[in-house]
Amino acid sequence: MTAPRSQASRTVRFLLATIAVLLGVIAALVDGILQRLDGNSLPQSFQYGCGAFGATVLLSFALFYFLSGNGPGDGES
Repeated sequence: MTAPRSQASRTVRFLLATIAVLLGVIAALVDGILQRLDGNSLPQSFQYGCGAFGATVLLSFALFYFLSGNGPGDGES
């Protein structure tokens, strides 16, 4: 049986998720603007921005997971 997570742990996880989403929004805006300035259509720029958002959020979650020490090879079997 595992112990329930503390309130501080939940708060940290919520803040890290918020940071990941904000980084994704920044990446999406920058990528969408750059694509539009390069002469692409608005829907295509939006599509590139969505891709940048998704990739940035997933990369941020993976990085936070790795830095928290929950990855493979941390001594847990």
